[in-house]
Amino acid sequence: MGCYITKSMARNALQDMQRFYSDLSEVYTRYDISIEEDLGRRNMLMSSLQEKMFARQIKEIYPSTSSDGKTGEPDIIIPELNSELECKLTSKNKSGSWALQTDYNTLSNKVKLDYLYVLASRDFTEFAVLFFEGLTCDDFHFPAPGSKGKSRMKLRSALEKCTVIFGDAFDKSELYINDATAVLNNKSATSGERLKAQNRIDYWQKTGRVSFTLEAA
Repeated sequence: MGCYITKSMARNALQDMQRFYSDLSEVYTRYDISIEEDLGRRNMLMSSLQEKMFARQIKEIYPSTSSDGKTGEPDIIIPELNSELECKLTSKNKSGSWALQTDYNTLSNKVKLDYLYVLASRDFTEFAVLFFEGLTCDDFHFPAPGSKGKSRMKLRSALEKCTVIFGDAFDKSELYINDATAVLNNKSATSGERLKAQNRIDYWQKTGRVSFTLEAA
C-alpha cells in the first residue's frame, strides 16, 4: 500500500498545528506559565490536534477518513484503504535522544499497525514526520519494568519500514560499523584491536543509532 501522506499534506497539517500552538502559548503566557517547561505535557495537549489535522489532510483524498478521539479507538481510520493509523508526537528527552514509543498491548492486539510520528522541536517551529508501514511487536523492545506498558522502537530495523515525509533520518551506526570494519580489514591491526572492532560491530548492529534532522514547517 505504501505511504499515503505527502510532504505538502504534512506541511499543511503542521502549519495548522502551529497556529493552534501559538494561540495556546498566548493563553499560558497570560497566566505566567511556560508551555515549553514540560514538553511531555505540551505534546499530550497537542497530540489530539495532530490526529485531527492529519486526518483532515488525508480526508481530502480519502473522504471516509475519520478521527473521533475516543479512548480505545484508532487515532485515524481510513476505510478506503482498510487501514488504521496511530499518531505519536514527541520531542527530545532530557538526555537529548528521541523516544519513539508505543503501547505494547495495543500493538499486540492489533498485530500490525501503521504509525505516524511527528518529532517536534522545543519551540514547535521545526519537525520531522515519519511514516512507518505495518509495524509489529518485533519492531519494538519489550516494555521495561516501570514503563507502564510503553515500548521503545527498535529504530535501526524499523527504519526499513519508514518513509521520511518531512525532515530527515540517518542511521549513524553505519558509520561506526564501517570504521570498525576498516580495522578488521587492516592487516597491521593487533588481535586486541580486532577484538574491540568486532565488539563494536556487534554492538552497533544490535543497538543502532539513528539521527534526525528537523525542518521548518
